[in-house]
Amino acid sequence: MTSRVITTRQTTGPISPEHLAFFALIDDAKAFSDKTTALRALVDHYRVTYWGVIRPLQQRQAGLKRAIVVMLDNKLTEFALSAKQQRLLKRTICRTAKDFAMQGDDDMRILHDKHSEETLTEIEKAQAEEAKAYFEQMMGESLDGEEAFDNIDDVLHAGIERMRKQAQAREKVKEKRRKRSGKSASDSGLDALAFGTKESLRAIYRQLASALHPDREIDPSKRSQKTKLMSAANTAYSSGDLFALLQLQMKANLSEAQISASLAADRISALSLLLQQKLHHLQRAHRDLEIETVAEFVLPSAVSITAPLLKLHLTKTQRDLQSNINDLKADMVTMTTSAGLKRWLKEQAEFV
Repeated sequence: MTSRVITTRQTTGPISPEHLAFFALIDDAKAFSDKTTALRALVDHYRVTYWGVIRPLQQRQAGLKRAIVVMLDNKLTEFALSAKQQRLLKRTICRTAKDFAMQGDDDMRILHDKHSEETLTEIEKAQAEEAKAYFEQMMGESLDGEEAFDNIDDVLHAGIERMRKQAQAREKVKEKRRKRSGKSASDSGLDALAFGTKESLRAIYRQLASALHPDREIDPSKRSQKTKLMSAANTAYSSGDLFALLQLQMKANLSEAQISASLAADRISALSLLLQQKLHHLQRAHRDLEIETVAEFVLPSAVSITAPLLKLHLTKTQRDLQSNINDLKADMVTMTTSAGLKRWLKEQAEFV
């Protein structure tokens, strides 16, 4: 890592190990920042395809499925079906209607309950009881006393809130132990973080102001570039953004020795801690973006998200959706006759 840092900046003199470690943190933070920016741009690009092509096909598929459920409900009374065929038809109706009802479709909820031995409300309450028992076993305490649980979502919210309270209680116990042992939060590094930070930010800013002063530049294009960098420096300094100021030092082509001069040795440890926090935040932001992308595009969880992967996935998704739509249309045609419906039910029975 050290060799990579040295080669990315001008070196005009000996640099302390502390400063070299600090520069390594800057490079790591910048790498994650650039990586996240690139991923966000990639997602934004393919999101256009998703919402412009994939989403309409998904809506079309959902519309056809819903129409088929209504059609099957009508066929129950329109055609003469055996008891077995009626049971299979009702199960098919309930299975699909349930999916729509869980998304808030009240008409589909009514249709489900019409043909099911258990209403969706009864099913949801039973599932909620199972989830409640699971959380209580996992946490080692009862969730009784909370509001009535009508569905799994209610249980999840209550369980997560209870786990949060448990975590807070554990943290309070740890804090009391630290105080008893003479180790307060400030003794564990917060004072070091605060020490000299404002002075260091001011020193970096002054150095940038001197290096980027547009009036000292004769070349018009360079003057314009320095003006933009100086504006960014003003914004970063006013918001206390250490990472942004450090990045601007790189863009201003300052050497490691020049940068080191703005970072006092007695403050480098505190600034390193701040930068480590920034790096942790960037890593977490990148991980969160990956998780959101996997969920949005319905990707396999353990994949490296790249442009070829997204393109291939969306192409396959589009092809599969169009194929499903064609099959649903064909099914609707088949169901128009009694013989066709019975043949379709026989095919469905093979997959149950």
